[in-house]
Amino acid sequence: MLPATPADHFSRGELGEQVTFDDLVRRATGFAPYDYQSRIASDGLPELLEVPTGSGKTLAATLPWLFRRRFHDDAAVRESTPRWLVYVLPMRVLVEQTVDQIGSWLGALGLTDEIGLHMVMGGESRLEKRWLHAPHQDAVLVGTLDMLLSRALNRGYAESRFTWPISFGLFNSGCQWVFDEIQLMGPALPTSLQIEGLRRSFGSAIPSRSMWMSATVDPALMRSIDLPTIRASVGLSDDDRSGSLATRLDATKRVVQLHPEDRTYLRDLADSIRESHRRGTRTIAILNTVERAQDLYRLVEGKGVDTVLLHSRFRPPDRKRHTARALADVDPDGPGRIVIATQVLEAGVDISSAVMFTEAARWHSIVQRAGRCNRAGEVTQATLLWASPPKPEPYAQEDVDACIKSLEALEDQDVTAAQLSALRVNSVPVAHPVLRRRDLLDLFDTTADLSGNDIDIGQFLRESDDLDVHVAWWDIDGDGPDPRRAAPGPHERCAVPIGQARKALATKDLPAWHFDHLDERGWVKANARDIRPGRVFVTQAATGGYSPEFGWKPSIKSEVPTVVMVPGDREAEALADDPLTNSRTWISLIEHLKHVEEAVRLQAARFRPPGISQAAIEAAIVAGRFHDIGKAHPVFQHSCEKTVVTPEENDRAEATGRPWAKSGGSGRFRHGRRHFRHELASALALLSDASVMLQDLDERELAVYLVGAHHGKVRVGIRSLPGEKPCEEGKRVALGIRDGELLPAVQTPSGTTPESRLDLAVTELGDGTDGSASWTGMALQLRDRPDLGPFRLAFLEALVRLADWEASAQEELSQP
Repeated sequence: MLPATPADHFSRGELGEQVTFDDLVRRATGFAPYDYQSRIASDGLPELLEVPTGSGKTLAATLPWLFRRRFHDDAAVRESTPRWLVYVLPMRVLVEQTVDQIGSWLGALGLTDEIGLHMVMGGESRLEKRWLHAPHQDAVLVGTLDMLLSRALNRGYAESRFTWPISFGLFNSGCQWVFDEIQLMGPALPTSLQIEGLRRSFGSAIPSRSMWMSATVDPALMRSIDLPTIRASVGLSDDDRSGSLATRLDATKRVVQLHPEDRTYLRDLADSIRESHRRGTRTIAILNTVERAQDLYRLVEGKGVDTVLLHSRFRPPDRKRHTARALADVDPDGPGRIVIATQVLEAGVDISSAVMFTEAARWHSIVQRAGRCNRAGEVTQATLLWASPPKPEPYAQEDVDACIKSLEALEDQDVTAAQLSALRVNSVPVAHPVLRRRDLLDLFDTTADLSGNDIDIGQFLRESDDLDVHVAWWDIDGDGPDPRRAAPGPHERCAVPIGQARKALATKDLPAWHFDHLDERGWVKANARDIRPGRVFVTQAATGGYSPEFGWKPSIKSEVPTVVMVPGDREAEALADDPLTNSRTWISLIEHLKHVEEAVRLQAARFRPPGISQAAIEAAIVAGRFHDIGKAHPVFQHSCEKTVVTPEENDRAEATGRPWAKSGGSGRFRHGRRHFRHELASALALLSDASVMLQDLDERELAVYLVGAHHGKVRVGIRSLPGEKPCEEGKRVALGIRDGELLPAVQTPSGTTPESRLDLAVTELGDGTDGSASWTGMALQLRDRPDLGPFRLAFLEALVRLADWEASAQEELSQP
């Protein structure tokens, strides 16, 4: 990693050459840091940060990292501070607000162009995945726990399966992970502990770290099999409790119980909330389910007070609009505002109210919700209203009963957030599945089975009822989407609980389609078995199921307004696709091989990964040199020829010279053989006659693996796919390669490869008769090597693939 010189950017501004953390925070926020935040900047981010809600945890996670990465006067501290800050939030509605907050700080510091700031939402195009354009540079990445942890587990939700290994390699190398509001993480908490422990056990290309934050921490939950001990923690000091933070810590709210009738529960609540609301202030009502929040909103809105509905089941543009309204300043001379929400306001959202209503829930949720009432001590006689819900879901009845008993004991008392947090309220222990070492090793293989099924990581991320699929509404007819239509982008998709999706989607009333990477039709009609966590589905806008006002609601039958997709290269990529091959111009194979080799060398120099040996780096560079020799195959060259439409295109193609790496023709690029993969031809050649090109390389097998894996489609397992039958000569076919066929000699930057016979025997199970390892055996041996392991091997994959992307982008930009 290449840390910035201290004060490089402030030296061009007002703060001069020497920058203190106090300088940084005052410039970013206009206020001095709290004592505990300064200790973190001085000593480093701890593994556990335990401070009350409203105490500035977002700043404590972000600006100390920035200070230590960019402005610390010790070069060793800057060097050892991870380049990426990965900020994990439990709720979607928090993501935009957190990004906006951090963006305002970077803007005030003049660092907007120097520090990347990205929302990881899934479905982004390569243009939108800006963190992959310069992955060695400092950046803050913010997302929900399912989006980010799924990438750390090599199963990125709402992400092309073929880019899973890139995310797996990068999100486990040189990252400072921050987990906010850990009491809301559920199964993801032990998973996050295990991933951190396994990174330390297996080793990684660049060291990563993790910090967990919350106002309420159960020490027993902060231990796992592979991370048995939390080594450093930070809490509030006496200086914090007596200083500028004291006003927030001492802010009170009065506990008052409401008694709605069961049969008129929501109507009684609506009446009580309107009566308790104070003119010129904000009232917040938090319900335990989205359905009750939607129904209460319907009863409250339109009665003369601005009313906002906020939950997690909105498309991002609608959610952002609702969030902005909820957080907007309230006119003190106006009627005020009522915000009706769900658990999305429990954590991270910097919002306050004079009156707060909550349904009884798990106690730590009450503590978090109460933190949104009189948050900064700005209100006299703030009120915390509560009621017993008609049903306990999504909580255990025992937890709700314990909560009710504790709140009843506080009736008509003024309490602080710290007093609520200090109460010991029993809760039902929940046993979560534990990610084990073998699970992580199995997840390294991204090959789906013949039915398209993958290892389900949902159990490691959320409770089963809290897992999601993603749904987009398109104007499509009954035959389904165009096979070539781009996959829905993040702004088009709404997260839908998987249980509700299974009931509502793939039915007569709400038909759905999903993209099948093995099916030539692309988009195929879904059935109930296809609805699995993290998948993306499209349905007909005319069938309803959503509105910008209420969000996801299957009972809505009116047509859903569609969202205009952000332009980009967000293609739905099938196994046989080569999206980077269609170029603006013709590129010869020899030129492209040179460019990628140079790009790998440059990427390695940028990262300087301390956990990767020089021999392994050299293998990656050599992989860049030979990665596309399989494009000399007649099938690939013929596919390029078929894109030529005009005589001018033909002249440019011939002037470039064969063999080609990129097609500049305007016709559609499509292979004549089903599932043809040029990178398999490249790898098989290097295991055959072309192996002479690797004879001086120490890590020959690693180089061959990286060549095969450079599109994420030929990794651990290789097999014939549906529809691939033996050719006319009776020879086996796998991924479009016929056993025993010849790959022509190829000119490369280090000489010409010999003509090579492509032998598919290596793709069969078990070792060869000569004792040589199969392709799968070779890949697993590399994965299991102590000096490589899954994290380092995936990082090397990412290094080669990002270099290929960078070289391809530069080739595009170099043309008129």
